[in-house]
Amino acid sequence: MASVSNTGGGAGSGSGSDCDGDEQEDPSSSKQTVSETKLLLERVNLDDGKNNIEDELEVFRQQWQRELESSPYKGGQASVKSEQIRKEPLTDEEQAKKLFLLGVEFERNGKLYEAIQHYKRAIQILPDVESRLYEETDGRPDPPEAESEMEEVSRVENNEDTDDEDVIEGEDLLSRLQRIMAKKGYLVEMAHPAKGGHISWLPYEVIQLVLRWVVGAELDGASLERVAAVCRGLYVAAREPDIWRCLCVKTWGIECGTPRVHGYPTWRQMYIERARLNLNGVYISKTTYVRHGENNFQDQFYRPWYLVDYYRYLRFFPEGLVLMWTTADEPASCVGHLKHRDTKNSLGILSGHYRLVGDTVAIVIKKACEKRVSQASTRYRSRRKEVVEQQEQIFHLDLELGSVRSRRNSKLVWRRYLATTGRDHWTSFDLLPNKFPPFTFSRVRAFTADTAAPLMGTT
Repeated sequence: MASVSNTGGGAGSGSGSDCDGDEQEDPSSSKQTVSETKLLLERVNLDDGKNNIEDELEVFRQQWQRELESSPYKGGQASVKSEQIRKEPLTDEEQAKKLFLLGVEFERNGKLYEAIQHYKRAIQILPDVESRLYEETDGRPDPPEAESEMEEVSRVENNEDTDDEDVIEGEDLLSRLQRIMAKKGYLVEMAHPAKGGHISWLPYEVIQLVLRWVVGAELDGASLERVAAVCRGLYVAAREPDIWRCLCVKTWGIECGTPRVHGYPTWRQMYIERARLNLNGVYISKTTYVRHGENNFQDQFYRPWYLVDYYRYLRFFPEGLVLMWTTADEPASCVGHLKHRDTKNSLGILSGHYRLVGDTVAIVIKKACEKRVSQASTRYRSRRKEVVEQQEQIFHLDLELGSVRSRRNSKLVWRRYLATTGRDHWTSFDLLPNKFPPFTFSRVRAFTADTAAPLMGTT
């Protein structure tokens, strides 16, 4: 039993060993193949991942490159050009000048970032590179493009028209523009399309009525000149002789004469150059003097001095009315009270009349004064009554018109100043320059901001 078992065991062991050896080799090989397969799969996955990452990076690079090319700030071109300038065998001055000019080119193309970079590099190399470039280019002729632009500007400024080919020598501007307007057949042309109405739709007679409202009853000739500066058509319309004739008649009266009598070529020239009063503002005179104060009762050696300033204002109206106001208030707070003809008596504004004779303005102003007189007919002082008598004080002023530099009729100089409290007694004032300085005209825009009536015609 034992031998059999041993033999069987040995035989079984031998056969079992063979079988066991074969069975042990198969799992190991399978494990090895599995591990090898896993490694291969991992390598394949890594290779695929690397390929995917490289593909993504390549796509990102291409997208970034397209964005750089489409953006206004192309750093690549700027860096390439600057590197080329650096590699060239140039002196510091030449290199700085080239970098600065390259910055100018970038700035003209709208690439401000690159332009600032090149400016900084050029200034770091040569701080005064801009002044040196200016000295080199100063006095050189302009490029053809600049010359054509300048010719276009000068053509527009000189009112040159391509349609007006027949230029007559010695012809004045008004006659030339009238000829151009007659050739075109219209006075005003619409430059841009508009949804609402336009002044070019109005007939010439209506435009003339509008211009008479611009001048107004206040005779605002300066506003008429501003309208004439708008375009050629309104320039021609604003030079209508009838408007300027009405202005002259309203200014100097029906007996003003004609321009030829006074030596002027047109009514407009007569209105501008002949002596007249400016009605769109106020004539102002400032007087300054020193007044002695009283001694101090504690210190007899101390005596104050006071510097006193006060103003005289004159406002003229077309119908011959004048307003005079003497006050210590500044002009900014006073001119508003002189806008209307009806003034407040509480402010002390006096009204009168004026007349222009040549270059002399004669002004007469009347002021009502109250004088209290006591009646002493009774024996008892308590029963005495005071009677208020109304007296009239008259002021007579003669002023001479003058000009200050290019401002015509902007100065009034004192020539005579009289005052009276009765009919026969007149007091003449000594017209010292420090006590009666001349009046200077100051325009007030509020006086001509609106108008109540147009400039009326004369027969």
